[in-house]
Amino acid sequence: MLCAPTGSAAKRLTESTGLEAKTIHRLLEINPMNGQFKRNEDFPLDCDLLVIDECFMIDIPLANQLLKAVPKRSAVIFVGDVDQLPSVGPGQFLRYLIDSETVPVIRLVEVFRQTASSQIICGAHQINQGKFLSFPAKGEPSDLYFVLENNPESIAATVIDLVKIQLPKKFRVDPIRDIQVLCPMNRSVTGARNLNQML
Repeated sequence: MLCAPTGSAAKRLTESTGLEAKTIHRLLEINPMNGQFKRNEDFPLDCDLLVIDECFMIDIPLANQLLKAVPKRSAVIFVGDVDQLPSVGPGQFLRYLIDSETVPVIRLVEVFRQTASSQIICGAHQINQGKFLSFPAKGEPSDLYFVLENNPESIAATVIDLVKIQLPKKFRVDPIRDIQVLCPMNRSVTGARNLNQML
């Protein structure tokens, strides 16, 4: 049995395994009227193995409900990256589980999305170690860049220039198909709404 906290994560899990994956709420058969789960210790899931993906998104109350519904005979595999952002709800279930040292842990360390020499990977490791990011000298080839701007208007203008001109020119990419801009908010000069209009 396969599940994940969100619909998009469950869909990716289905696509990558060829097996049906459900959201945790759907798996536990939530009643939308009262928020109660049909599956619990009295009416457990019918599985020998439960794989739970994207566990870093699971908060303590949801983990509690899910684990109560797992039969005692079943094995559970928790999959997730503790270096991702923690759950929106209370607690960091996956981190607590790993830190408890009560379950075997396997840590995957080889990255396949970028090369080993990727500055993105080096930067991620520096952040995980609590270090300041180091950037290559100006003009040195890299896949990680830091652009310092001091006010929202110049930040927005720089993003527009990078997306429309600089990045497509340097990397020969289609700005509409190949570039994504992530914004921390919707409203503001540097928010998603304004940047989408400008792009």
